Amino acid sequence: MKPPAGWISLMELDRAAGRPKGSAFRAFKALLPELRENRDFAVFDHRRADAARLHAAGRIYRSSVNPVLLAPATARRLLAALARPPDDKAGD
Repeated sequence: MKPPAGWISLMELDRAAGRPKGSAFRAFKALLPELRENRDFAVFDHRRADAARLHAAGRIYRSSVNPVLLAPATARRLLAALARPPDDKAGD
């Protein structure tokens, strides 16, 4: 599968949100039960040329094995989630 135009990597989302590496991935995993592959996100097999192109373009972390790209609407949802402060669990 060729990376769709306008889709955003988790690294790009971390940077857009000003958050550390892995923040977008954790938000993605939390939202995953509500998402559908190839509509909301796409996973690229590390053995395929498309994943290699994402690496070469600097769009994904060097440690990414099977990179994930997010559809624009999904990226907006995750960006909004990353903009919210973490839940304050201290009062529990």
